[in-house]
Amino acid sequence: MTFSERSIKYADLLVPLKKCPLGEAVPDCPFVEYWQIEDLAKRMNLIEELSEEKLDELREFHRKCLAIKIKQAQKESAEHYKSQKV
Repeated sequence: MTFSERSIKYADLLVPLKKCPLGEAVPDCPFVEYWQIEDLAKRMNLIEELSEEKLDELREFHRKCLAIKIKQAQKESAEHYKSQKV
């Protein structure tokens, strides 16, 4: 299998095109519409089909969403840790 420059450039979008990597998607997640495409190969091929502007928008949303979810998970973890009796 060979990869185009474009597929390499946007490789970080392959996982969110498949599903949310951190559980349930947020209500305004733009990836949800693509999850309706049942053929995974067709979904992955969206990297070749969508405009670079759209891919950049998806990447920006995904990065911001990940940062928020990770920060929330860290907060919940810290709260859980503090509540534990040692």
